[in-house]
Order: sequence, then C-alpha cells, then structure tokens
Amino acid sequence: MLGAIIGDIVGSRFEFKNHRSKDFELFSADCFVTDDSIMTLAVAKAIMEAAKTKQPSTLDYDRDFHNRLSGFTVKYMQEIGRQYPNCGFGGMFYKWVFSKDPEPYNSFGNGAAMRVSPAGFAARSELDAEQLAKTVTAVTHDHDEGIKGATATAVAIYMARRGANKNEIRERIIRDYYRLDFRIDDIRRTYRFNETCQKTVPQAIECFLESESFEDAIRTAISLGGDSDTIAAITGAIAEAYYGVPAEIKEKALSYLDAELRAIYEEWVEFTPADGERFKLLTKYIGKISAADSLGEWIIDHQNNGTPGHPIHFPYVGYNELVSLFRDDFHQFSKNHPEFMLTHYGETLEKNGLKWNVDEMRSVDLDKLDEQCIIALIMGAIRAERFCDGALLGFLNDGYLSSWLKRLKDIDWKRETRQVTAITFEIGGYFDGYKVYRLVFTADGAELSQAHTLGDSEPHDTQTFSQAEAGQLRERFANIHTEYWNADYSNLQIMDGTQWTLSVHYADGYVIEYFGSNAYPENWNELLCFFGIEQGREEMVGE
Repeated sequence: MLGAIIGDIVGSRFEFKNHRSKDFELFSADCFVTDDSIMTLAVAKAIMEAAKTKQPSTLDYDRDFHNRLSGFTVKYMQEIGRQYPNCGFGGMFYKWVFSKDPEPYNSFGNGAAMRVSPAGFAARSELDAEQLAKTVTAVTHDHDEGIKGATATAVAIYMARRGANKNEIRERIIRDYYRLDFRIDDIRRTYRFNETCQKTVPQAIECFLESESFEDAIRTAISLGGDSDTIAAITGAIAEAYYGVPAEIKEKALSYLDAELRAIYEEWVEFTPADGERFKLLTKYIGKISAADSLGEWIIDHQNNGTPGHPIHFPYVGYNELVSLFRDDFHQFSKNHPEFMLTHYGETLEKNGLKWNVDEMRSVDLDKLDEQCIIALIMGAIRAERFCDGALLGFLNDGYLSSWLKRLKDIDWKRETRQVTAITFEIGGYFDGYKVYRLVFTADGAELSQAHTLGDSEPHDTQTFSQAEAGQLRERFANIHTEYWNADYSNLQIMDGTQWTLSVHYADGYVIEYFGSNAYPENWNELLCFFGIEQGREEMVGE
C-alpha cells in the first residue's frame, strides 16, 4: 500500500492546482498526507486485526471473517479518522467518521478506490481480493459503482503483485469492470476534476498501464490533472505491486508520516512481508512461457509470384503477444536498472569467458554465472533477433531463455533463504466439497493431515514424520519448484469441475498461494504424487 501513500503525498499539492506535465519535483515542502493515506492505513489496520483470529478460506466465502472485518473497518476508520479532522474528508464522509451510528450512504465516490489497496496486497487469490475489497468498501460506499471501483483496483493490484503482465491486467479490467478505450495523451487536455469512481478509476489504471516505471506511473497520473492525489494513489498502488518502489522514494515518502501512522505502516510490513525479488518483472514469465502453446512461427510468402507488383518477401518470424510483452518488460528493466550495464552486455559476456554466439550461449554452465551475466545472456538473445531473424525464437523454443529466467529466480530465492513451515493443498468442487491436505513442519519433524470440507462424517487422517523424513519432504517439495508457477490457472471454458488452491508458508512469514480452476501447471502430477494422490488430471476433471 506504500504506492498509494506515495501517490497521495506527491499529488497532494496538485489536487486543486493541476500540473499537466510529467516535469515536476516529485516531493516538495508543499506535499502532505491527505485522507487518502490516512484511510488506506485505517483499512490496513482493520485487515490486520480481522486476520488475527482466522485467515479466510480462498475457496469459500467466510461470513464470520468478513463480518468481523466490516466491524473493524468502521472502528479504525472512525478512530483514526477522528484524529485528523482537517485532512481533506469529503462532506458525507466527514459526517460518517464522526457519526455515533455510522451507516453506508450509497456513495460511488473515488474514496472507495483510493483506500482499498491493502485488500489487494493482503489477498491470496483474485476472489479473495474481490471479497476483501467489497467488505472494506461497503461500510460507506455501498453503491454498485463504488464497489466496482474498489474491486477493480484491488484485483489489478493482486494481479500485478502475483505476476500478471499488463495485457492480462488490461483484459481483466475491460472484461469485468471498465472500458479502457482511451490514451492518457488523448484525454489530458480535456480531463477535468471528478470525484466519482467511474471517472477516476479507469483513468488511474490506464496511467499505470502506460507507465515505464514506478516513478513514471506517478508522474503520468499527476500529469492527467483532475483529482490528482486520489488518481496518483490508485495508480501508485498498482505500480508498486508491478514494479516495486525505489528505496529513495520510499524513505522520502515515509518521512511525511507522523509516529502513529508510521507505526501502522511498520505493523503492515510485518503482516505482509515483501517478496524481496529483484527480478520479478522478468521471472514472472517462466510459467507463462511454459504454458504457451506457441511463442511464434515462421511466416512464409506463398502468394506473391516475384513480379514487380507482387514481390516475394523473405520468410520472417511472427512472435505472439507474450514475447512482445516480455521484450517490453525487459527493456523497461534495463532502463530502470543501469547498474547491470546492459548497454555493454557484450563486455559482460566477455568478462565471463563467453562470446556472443548461439553455441556458447547455449552451452554455458549457469550455476557458475552471476545475475549480471545471466541478464546479459537474455539481452544477447533479444539483440540477436536484430541481426538474425528467428534467433530469439530458437532460444525460446529450445528452453534456454526459460533456463536463464529460472536461474534468476533461484538467485532471488537463495537471497531470502526461505524455509517452508506449512503447505496446504485444497482440491475438489462446489458440489462434492474439497479434500484438504495440510503438511506442517515442526521442531520434531512433520505432520500431514487430511480432511473433507463437507463435515465431520469422514475421519481425519493424520500421518507423522521424523526429522529426517521431514527434511526429505522439504527437499521433494523444493524440487517441484512451485515458485516457477503462475499464480492462477483457469480454464474459462469450463464452468464446473475441479478447483484447487496451494498455500505455501515460509518461516519469515511470507505466504504464496496458487489457484486453479480446471487448469494446471505442467508438472501438476508431481504435486499430486507429493500428497499421495493417485488420480491424474484426466480423472479429476471427468475427461
């Protein structure tokens, strides 16, 4: 949620004095914290308090949890909000904050979206993001458009955080929330101040989608004009999830928070540990590349006959959209990380005893190369396409690009030295319920339990393991490499069938969740074997 706070602070001095350009000092003495940041922190506090009793299920709606969350949202928005009566509240919301009997007031103001970012960062699935957003929003903004603005923002944040690319986020927003049929440059001159979700949330999302970095996203949002602090808060939250926040911007923004607000932020950092991955912008493509049916194909001219009016064209490679998106993100990564000196990638390869040619790039022992050399290899493959059509396709189809990305992922994960403490696997369907397998590692070993969500009619099976066996289980699970997976696997063509979630908890408090609906990662059966499940994919979906 820090991105929302940064957007709010940067935009605070432009709310009623718009600056329709990206050229401005990011922070100044005129910047301040507004209601956007304060209510964002209040929502974060509510989510943390509600989660202390029980985390909600990722497959079913937990009514008790959401009732509790709703109550805490009212409690902390009022308690914290009353300490800052002059922070910029709108008239109706001000009355709500100080009301003895607070009730929702059918609002569709953009306050619904500016404060919702903690829901997107705390969510463990898209469904969870939607449910959390609706609960924390409906205490005031219970109009359909208010709920839509909040859920669209939370879903975009969740998707960006879990590795969706910009096209995937755009398609999801267009499919279920808003038409994004404009460009920021085209509307900037005529865009005017508007406090509704309908006229700010789509624009804020588009600012992110057109950005090249976290800072560029904030600058784009400010340049649009209008309700600058709120638009930048929404944009900044999504941009944080996608790019991360540069350290110098983070520290400057936090200096604007007073002791109480800073304490809530620090508590939130403990509650939602950052993944700490430097290369997520690139490594998120591991699962996408492995799941792609095709990454490109040779286009051969069979129609023209060589006459002046119909010249024969040389064969060329037509890459699919996924490859284009990867190249765009790689060039953004290169621009935002000058420390890797990718304009001199050839020199980096030479320092590591490599030449820029296909044979050497393919035969290298990756375990002996550092991150800078791995990134130089990727740049070399992308640059090779300029001189030899189809070179990049070869690296893709033969698996070399994926192996380089996996090496980057391994470097990131070794930096964190994470140890698995618990694994929960839920699999089943709406009508028959879910089988739940939970493996918990303890000081003495490990315990695997099995249960069924339909009730207690079936006994709970439990199996215990020694310390040595627990170590072997950790190693077996590590070899599945779920960290390479996409966050979500969904087949939208099938409405029922098998749904599943996998939750992996680590000793540092980090939690990764994967979700699927009638779709699976390529090494799915390895996970089934790990839990002793004999049935294969075909049996589960009834094929």
